[in-house]
Amino acid sequence: MQSGSSDRSRAWTRGILLLLLAATLLNYANRFAFTQNATAIQRDFETTEAGYGQVAGRFALGFACGGLVFGILADAINIRWLSPLVVLVWSLAGMSRGWVTSLYGLGTSQFVLGLFEAGHWPCALRTTQRTFKPADRTWANSVLQSGASLGAVGTPLLVVAILSWPSADWRWIFPIVGIPGLVWAIIWLCHVQSADVQRPVIQTNEAANGLGADQELQEIPFWQVFVQRRWWVLLFVVVCINTLWHYIRVWMPVTLQTDHGYTEEFVAYFTSIYYLATFCGALASGWLTRYLAGRAWNVHRARLRVFLVFGLLASLSIPAAFLSRGPLLLAALLFVAFGSLGLFPIYYSLNQEISAKNQGKVGGSLGFSTWSILFLVHPAIGAWVDADPTIRPYLFAGVGVGPLLAYLVLRFCWGQRPELTTARSR
Repeated sequence: MQSGSSDRSRAWTRGILLLLLAATLLNYANRFAFTQNATAIQRDFETTEAGYGQVAGRFALGFACGGLVFGILADAINIRWLSPLVVLVWSLAGMSRGWVTSLYGLGTSQFVLGLFEAGHWPCALRTTQRTFKPADRTWANSVLQSGASLGAVGTPLLVVAILSWPSADWRWIFPIVGIPGLVWAIIWLCHVQSADVQRPVIQTNEAANGLGADQELQEIPFWQVFVQRRWWVLLFVVVCINTLWHYIRVWMPVTLQTDHGYTEEFVAYFTSIYYLATFCGALASGWLTRYLAGRAWNVHRARLRVFLVFGLLASLSIPAAFLSRGPLLLAALLFVAFGSLGLFPIYYSLNQEISAKNQGKVGGSLGFSTWSILFLVHPAIGAWVDADPTIRPYLFAGVGVGPLLAYLVLRFCWGQRPELTTARSR
């Protein structure tokens, strides 16, 4: 494992990876505590699919706003201090859902949760961008992203365990998954120093085979970020892969119970297996990219080839949407799981190629744009399903086309950096 600087040990580098993984785990555990209790929320708050979709949309709205706000702050404030702040606040917001008594209050908590959870990504990507060289950066991002799977695996099992307790209340899950964030913030401050997250960034040599020469990222003025083709390519890519991922995150538990007749307990266990498959997929994506780069492949070409493989697996959601209840449906969903999360480490690595000084704003603006769309998508899906429940498989099939379209746009529209020049970056 190669880091972007030699002044830190391998043990420190492993520690930062574990911290980033843990933060992503807590990030997803807090959001999955909501979706895993979808039927209980609809029952106790006396709402419909549309009402549930509106509350889910509040999280998306908060996440969109947070991407913009914290994208700017991550470039302006040392992330040694910003990272623990966002974790502390999202933990408190997540815990508050255990005590709200109205659908409006639940939606407000979801909004604040999304707002501060969005701050994790600009901070985390700024960290891996400065700690790892291009050949290892996708691997580092895959470890970072794999925490999402662990949070998704553990949360459904925790829900089942809580509901098995005498006089258990499903709301207990919210403070239980929120408290560890307070501990994480302390450990982060002890492990990370300001200089650790202010190193120069090494850019990917897109023309050479193998690792290429180590050169600092060619910087561009901030205003050019949004007029260059690559930002718009990444916007299309992230909308495509996020729509599939979050459609499944929000609607799969309801679909398996309502349309296929699986019990709530079975869905909880299967959801854990599903996200265990996403964990394997995220790590496999990063490992395969690093393996190909180590075998004298051009790093960018390796990323694109791996994206294609995982995009094909994710697109199996198209036939899965029309399968009947049974082992074939569940197996197809597991292949979708493996492929879908493996796309994100590659997207993050490409995201980190645009700017060093403005990395937070690059990622934050892309996150804002994506989650603004998702804010509209979830309520619309709920309303459509309420009006015509038979439309659900067509929606699932539709979002499965996204990864394949994303690959085509990356393959033919990304282009090549015209010249590698050394430039100072923050």
